[in-house]
Order: sequence, then C-alpha cells, then structure tokens
Amino acid sequence: MSESEGVLESSYVPYTATFQYAPYNFENTALEVGRSQWPNYDDQHYLRGCKWSPDGTCLLTVVRGAGMHVMELPSDLYTGESVMTSRPIAALQPAVSVPEGGLIYDYCWYPGMNSGNAATCCWLSSGHGGPIHLWDAFSGDLRCTYRGYNNVDEVEAAMSVCFSADGQNIFCGYKKNVKIFNTGRPGREYVEFPITHQASCLVASQAQPGVVAIGTWRNTIELVSQSDGSFRHLCKLNGHKGGITTMAFSLDGFRLYSGARKDKEIICWDLRVPGRPMFCVPREVNTNQKISIDLSVDGKWLVSGGTDGKVQVWNVTEQTYPTVHMQMSLHSDCCNGVSLHPYRPILATASGQHHAMDPLHHSRQTLQYENALCMWWIGAQQEDPDLLATIIKAATNS
Repeated sequence: MSESEGVLESSYVPYTATFQYAPYNFENTALEVGRSQWPNYDDQHYLRGCKWSPDGTCLLTVVRGAGMHVMELPSDLYTGESVMTSRPIAALQPAVSVPEGGLIYDYCWYPGMNSGNAATCCWLSSGHGGPIHLWDAFSGDLRCTYRGYNNVDEVEAAMSVCFSADGQNIFCGYKKNVKIFNTGRPGREYVEFPITHQASCLVASQAQPGVVAIGTWRNTIELVSQSDGSFRHLCKLNGHKGGITTMAFSLDGFRLYSGARKDKEIICWDLRVPGRPMFCVPREVNTNQKISIDLSVDGKWLVSGGTDGKVQVWNVTEQTYPTVHMQMSLHSDCCNGVSLHPYRPILATASGQHHAMDPLHHSRQTLQYENALCMWWIGAQQEDPDLLATIIKAATNS
C-alpha cells in the first residue's frame, strides 16, 4: 500500500467469533503449551518483550539483532474449557518475520486489529536512527513511515510509540516533545506537545479517549488530554526512583499502573485523587532493562515479570492492600515481557537480557542463556486418563 493511499480504510469490528472465552485461574500451576527459542550468539539475540494482538490470534515479539516475529496461537487453544496436562509443548514458528537489524525501541499493535480484515492487521515500530514504521502483519511488508524531525531538520528516532484508543492518531515520544501523527496521513505532518524530559513510555486510555500518560526518563509521569489538535495538561505524578519503562490503564480509566528501571515497585495511581499513590506492590527489577506489566481485560489481574525470572500476579480488585496472589518461577533468566491473552487463559512471556562478555575468553558461545518466547495455560487442567493408568500400572508392577 503506498503512502498516498489510505493506510487503514476499514472500521474496527472485534474478531471474537472463533474464540471460546475462558477465565484465568491463577490457583493452578502454569502449564507450558508453546515455546520458541533463540540461540546464544556473540551479538546476544535476547528478546525484548511480547504483545498479544488485540484480536488474540497472534503474538508479536522483538529479538535484539534478529528482527520482529509474529507467532500464531496454536489452533487447538482457540476453544475448550481445559487442557490436558500431557499436551506436548508446541514448537512455535514465526508466521511473519521482519529482519530489522537495528535496535527496536518500542512497538505496538493497531488497536482495531481484526484478522478477518487484512487492512487492520498491522503494527508500529520505532528503532535507532530511523523513522516510525507501519508493518503489514500478513506479509511483513512495510506499509508506510511516519517521520519526525528535530530542530536542524534531521530525522529523529522516537523512543516510544502508541496508538490513540480509536487508532486514528499515533503518539510518538521524543527528547523534547511528543509528536502526534494522523494514522491515515503518513509522512512528516504532525503536531507537537512540548515536554521537559525525554518521553520513555506512552500509553493511551481506552476508557477515556484523548487521555494519554507520558512517562519520562526523569521519573515523572504527565497526563494530558488531547482533542481537536490541542493539548491540555491534567496532572504530573512523582514517586518512582528510576525512569518510567512501562504503564497500563485500568479498564475504567480511573487507575494507572506504572513501573520504572532499577525500581522494585509498581505504583498504582488513583487518577481521581492523583496527589499520592493508591498502593505499591513489589517486584524484582535491578537493571535498566524494560520489565513490562499487563492487566487482564476484566481489570482483575495485574502481572509483572522480573529480573529473577519470576512472574508475579496480584488481584487488584481486592479492597485491601493487594498482596502477591501467585508467584511463578517460569524462566532461568530475566523475564522482561508478559502479556495476557484477551479471551483465553494464556499468558505469554519473553526472557533474556544483556550479559557482559567474559573478559578472559571474549566469547559468550560457551555460556547458555535462555532467550525464549513461551505460552502458558493458566486455566482448568485435566489429567490424561490413559497416561494416569500407565503410571498407576507401572507403580503397581514395581
């Protein structure tokens, strides 16, 4: 599709017909149902998060030095209330790969993605030294670019990107401003909202269209309201010890959850009374790496990875101070990405991080680090009766 043509012509129609909804059950252990592994090279192909598509059909991940990859959800997981514990782990293979060699700063799905409508199947990415790219999720082709320029008319790389709730606009975080592009008009036409510090993280509220949270490397979060091309400052939130790396709005839009680098707390902000945090929950984050958080679509479950490889779960609908509802040791290395499926009880996780080179051997090939994209069933599970009978018979004979 050329830049002169419409980038997105169709309206958003939720694609849920093939899914049978099943709730998360964080009382059970996580059952691994899918995995994709990247080897250890000297240039360290570790993963940088993962995100389910809004329609739940596929999973997007970025691998440092090895591009972007879209994995399809195994077809047997679309329906059914439970999964057999003997189910083999599916070897996930990329349905679409984009060999983007540079460092990817941020990426996000088009919020109206519907696999039944090819025009809506796309995602954004922003990388080192280049413009913002819109990629086709079916072919991996580049649809168009959005180019932000600095004060000497040079193309500037955005550190963070996100769509507006309706997908009509793209918010891009730069060193001194947030640039807003019209999704249907690629190129260099944009409006700017000035900021004091570099925008490291952006998230748009689904419940309150036009409200955007801007996280910065200087530990602050600014909430703004955008309408008719103008911007209005709402409030500024202070409380983190490091630069903001991840945020998520609650379903009703009244809460904002945020996490920061080298900061071992997730803060929940009540945006109706934004003067102080509503509560804080702990997690293990001892590096500058982005460790993402996610909320379930019903707003009940908050999940976070950690540099210790563990995934923690909180029930944030509890009236009292929420404690860790469940803690799962899912990875042997840093778990930097978590994403909850919108319709099925499936948690996606991504692992990996930068490791210092051995000063004696000058190589990492002899060391085995985990760089994996995994899918975990967090729902009802059933024992395979044939397998159970075999185990009982073997125990009896022994």
